[in-house]
Amino acid sequence: MNRREREARLAMRQAQDYASWREAASAFDALHGLDDWKREDASDDYDYKLIRARLREIRNLREAGAVAKLVYHLRQGLHWNLGNSSNPILYSHALVGTKTLIEDYVREVVSALIYLCDGQFEDFDDVAKLRFFKETIASFGRSALMLSGGATLGLFHVGVVKALVREDLLPHVISGSSAGSVVAATVGTRAPDELESLLDPKSSYYHFWKPLALKDIWDKGVLMDQKQIRRGIASNILDLTFEEAYRRSGRIINITVSPAGSNQAPRLLNYLTSPYLYIREAVLASSAVPFLFEPVMLMTRDDCGKRVPYMPSLRWTDGSLKSDLPGLRLRRLHNVNHFVVSQTNPHVIPFLRQRTEEAGLASNLRDYVFSTLRGSAQYAIGVGRFSMRSERVRRYLDNASSIIEQDYRGNITILPKVTVWRYAHVTGNPNLEAVTRFIQEGERATWKRIEMIRNQMLVSQTMTRCIEKLEATTVMENRERPRRAKLEVVRRREP
Repeated sequence: MNRREREARLAMRQAQDYASWREAASAFDALHGLDDWKREDASDDYDYKLIRARLREIRNLREAGAVAKLVYHLRQGLHWNLGNSSNPILYSHALVGTKTLIEDYVREVVSALIYLCDGQFEDFDDVAKLRFFKETIASFGRSALMLSGGATLGLFHVGVVKALVREDLLPHVISGSSAGSVVAATVGTRAPDELESLLDPKSSYYHFWKPLALKDIWDKGVLMDQKQIRRGIASNILDLTFEEAYRRSGRIINITVSPAGSNQAPRLLNYLTSPYLYIREAVLASSAVPFLFEPVMLMTRDDCGKRVPYMPSLRWTDGSLKSDLPGLRLRRLHNVNHFVVSQTNPHVIPFLRQRTEEAGLASNLRDYVFSTLRGSAQYAIGVGRFSMRSERVRRYLDNASSIIEQDYRGNITILPKVTVWRYAHVTGNPNLEAVTRFIQEGERATWKRIEMIRNQMLVSQTMTRCIEKLEATTVMENRERPRRAKLEVVRRREP
């Protein structure tokens, strides 16, 4: 290792923000000749000929001002992961970015969309523009951030959100289960200009754990004081309904909860499915890990504006038991086709590897061990579910089966490192030093994925902003347009 490489590595370790880390990482890539790899279009990992042809076509149409043809080609040819350009392997070579051709294509598409949005064209007015952008984004889809469970390890999510906010890459759709629901709801109950202060370790309350006295443990059958976690939730999350939170933040917050009893399915709570439910109780329920916390009754706002129980006979528990990452329901409800996952479940992260990692002997062996253990556990649990007579035991086995069967990864998965220190803090109240460390680790893990996230989000993000701009312009024009005087027919009175 030469001196310049050592300096680049040291600069990356000491970086306090993404710009500094990127500068050092780019220097490291250059030292290893990866700039040449980026400039070379050809690769077996994507259809570079298709991407190159589409780039040339869109650029030529935009520069020629051929609006009708540009609209036609974008409307039917704009697809997420075109030519496998989002292949994770393409981001496994360099620390920063991928093939220059892919980045040029994304930038050209964005330039074309802004050109169509901002330009004044005789045959493409604001009404036609709005229809074009809404139809195209419905076809293209959008991104979501999914925050897993993980108890105190969920503080890692705060660093992930912080890194995305500072690069203006935080998706409008965010889901959270258990610990992830706390972070998702904290973000989702605040206006965009309030987010930066929330991401300061000194600005939030992180003491969620308080053991019960032995007598209370015996009486309630759980180990932790629910009043303490209520206090922590109230300190971080505004007391709003899902509908109110959506209007305030502009973000679609989704919280998963699992049924405490039988004959109920897990729920995905958001402003569409449960507009009048209060978020605090939803987060409390999603965080109610069995044996640690009591099941929770949800609360809603009735038609008179009062806070009342929602289906009082039902209780709800930890969302990660049944639906840690609710990808399928997000696809159906919010037109999501690209998922960024921050995964901190302590029982999961030892077995996951980044999809950008090259498959080697160690990673393949880990995958084999994980799949073998999971298959054996599923078989044993399946036998138990059908042979046990106790309803309570069958319910526990059903939860265990759900945990094993879930897919815990996304298109981009951000993971903490597996260390003894992290597992020692799973169910403890961290001090400020530990909180800061968790958040910084989340940030640094996200920095390595920023350019991948940017390339895969930028097109849908641009279309969303164009729609917002055009809708605002339409509203303003309607307000400013003078009203025509009404013509009234004056009937002649009969004598």
